Amino acid sequence: MSTEELDLVVVGCGAGGLATALQFLQSAPQGRVTVLERTSKRERGGNTAWTGSFFRLEEDGCPAPDFVSRMLELSAGKTDEAIIGRLAKLAQRTIRWLNDNGVATRSDTTYFLTSKGPRLMPVGGGAAIVETLAGRVEELGGTIEYHMTAQNLIQDEEGAVIGIEATDGAGKVRRFLSTTVVLASGGFEGSAAMLDRHLGDRGHELSPIAPGGRSNRGEGIEMGIRAGARTDGQFDRFHGEPVDPRSRAAEALVMVYPYGILVDHHARRFVDEGSDTPDNTFESIAYRIWRDADQFAYLIADQKLLRHNIARAVLTDREPESAPTLEALARRLDLDPEVLADTVGEYNAAATPGPLEVTALDGVATRGLEPPKSNWARPLDEPPFVAWPVTCAITFTFGGLATDIHARVIGRSGEPVPGLFAVGEVAGIYHHKYPGATSVLRALVFGRVAGRAAAYRISAPTATSHP
Repeated sequence: MSTEELDLVVVGCGAGGLATALQFLQSAPQGRVTVLERTSKRERGGNTAWTGSFFRLEEDGCPAPDFVSRMLELSAGKTDEAIIGRLAKLAQRTIRWLNDNGVATRSDTTYFLTSKGPRLMPVGGGAAIVETLAGRVEELGGTIEYHMTAQNLIQDEEGAVIGIEATDGAGKVRRFLSTTVVLASGGFEGSAAMLDRHLGDRGHELSPIAPGGRSNRGEGIEMGIRAGARTDGQFDRFHGEPVDPRSRAAEALVMVYPYGILVDHHARRFVDEGSDTPDNTFESIAYRIWRDADQFAYLIADQKLLRHNIARAVLTDREPESAPTLEALARRLDLDPEVLADTVGEYNAAATPGPLEVTALDGVATRGLEPPKSNWARPLDEPPFVAWPVTCAITFTFGGLATDIHARVIGRSGEPVPGLFAVGEVAGIYHHKYPGATSVLRALVFGRVAGRAAAYRISAPTATSHP
């Protein structure tokens, strides 16, 4: 068994891990850091490498006006307000740091037709973050070890974390002794066993939305728990998105579900498709497809929708199924034609004729229908009819290790576990609903926080305060 001595070891090569390693090297130029990545160089980056990476920020990097209130509201007050406050405080300077290190940002429209304005994002998406920051880490003398899977934290007699054990691609165990260990290894969306354990026996039916998520198998969370960490975040909830299962493209999103009706494999509606704007409902809609529709539904619409420019809201590379009649469409979808006709007939009778406006809540609701449709309740009566199959893909899980505003992992005693930090998905902060466009941002922000702390601990390894 080989042993290497370091100042910092980071587990994971996504936004959080790379921000940690780069900030550490910029704060301690002579420091020794190694990033452990379970995949190859070509596959590196976890979820970061596949996301568009929108930030809930204004063009100048300042937090959106509802940044703090939205995060608190969606968590029902369960997300630590101090963590949210620090995230908001450090957001703008983190974007400037990202720009200074070669990742340009720009404002762009999101894939929601109801978006009132653009959001900030990196040019080239999350892939640009991974490629650029990885290059900077290596330029400054850091090392990235590929095909290296972390297995166990190493602790001293007093419980302080002093390193990590990992296995390489050949199954050989290697020890990395270090002043500081930072876990940035993602959630557990890539582990069927953990999904079943925390979401129920149908958890394994959820497939990661992008290939990077398959590498996030929860070992970081389990290692932290074995080392005495407390947990936070809601383990039985996740961030999911409605996607087209016919497509092999990453994030084959179908975000036009509010403008038609969703039916299950019995051709029956099961959810209020228009309860709010899609940016506020897509996660819950995806969850309901998994929970209430056996993980498979169809969005049924007509030409009133197709007359709009919906390209930015439909990212699948497959055309919708189309037919001149509902009966023909049902046969194409292997649905019962009579039941689909009844479902659409009942919906149409409760809907209100008129033009379909897709850019804002219109207040046009069904009358006497269960479940109701609270907005965009226009009849489906203009053939040819179209349908997209829609399933729920998991983006990331909510449950993880408890951390504080310094990214330190908190032990079951309520005190930090000495030497152990966590950033990104492995740190659990979300409850109930995900506040969109905050995940990559919080990985970057607290990655920098952890990197600075690791640099400080080289000269003051027993210090509990932070610069």
